[in-house]
Amino acid sequence: MPRLHLDYDPYRIFRSSRTPPGLYARQKWLHEETKSSRQEDFSATVKALYQNRSGSGLWQNSIIKTIHQLFGLHLTVRTCDPLIKKSLEQLLYNVNTALSSQKTGQVHPEQLLGLPFAPGRWLEVVVPATLFLAGIFDQASDSAVLTLYERTVNSLVQGSLDQLAGSAVHNLLRALVVHPDYAGHAITRSVVSWFADRQTAQGDWGRDIPFYQALNALAHLSMVQADIQCRKAFNRLASLQHPDGSWGENQKEWCTFLVIHALRNKGLL
Repeated sequence: MPRLHLDYDPYRIFRSSRTPPGLYARQKWLHEETKSSRQEDFSATVKALYQNRSGSGLWQNSIIKTIHQLFGLHLTVRTCDPLIKKSLEQLLYNVNTALSSQKTGQVHPEQLLGLPFAPGRWLEVVVPATLFLAGIFDQASDSAVLTLYERTVNSLVQGSLDQLAGSAVHNLLRALVVHPDYAGHAITRSVVSWFADRQTAQGDWGRDIPFYQALNALAHLSMVQADIQCRKAFNRLASLQHPDGSWGENQKEWCTFLVIHALRNKGLL
């Protein structure tokens, strides 16, 4: 795919940002890793991310809050230190307990701001989010993680993707693309095909699939059908870009992060 021409600087929104996506952008894309100002901002943000973590490993005894903090640490600290590993283990234990009891309820959009997941039924958010976090922190080969992946994938094989809400399929894709074995798995190809059947002429996947999050997930894959969908979605990005260089309406920095990350994954920026 040819490099994408953009009318406005897409990196502008990240300059001086102290959020986890902003700090990631300043390090990886703006090459500020050795600048003292970024290092000071990094230290302050990471300190805040670790605050209010209980001895059990959860933050505020909340699975959703813990998912937020761990994702922020992934964008900043990056590596799985002992504290993060303990938090992942506790998160996995709590989610397995909730799965066994078939915990009900909903996760609402305002609870997922700055996260790459779509709102929906509680288990259809927290199970793939937990798998995703284990994958990005290089814990994909852990036996408990593999067991939860297998349980999740087996339930899909026995059922039908069409029986799930679109948001649930999206969240599963996020978990699958970050696992070294499942990224090329038959179930992942089935999910990508499901997305292909839903993609519109405008390049999106319908109202219940978050456009920027889905584009970012598909751009993680080395799969022809995923690349075809990305190309259709990339074609509309220039028209969606704001004059300040950003994308999105309510979460401009986050949406811009997802877009740039997808473009750079494909060598288009």
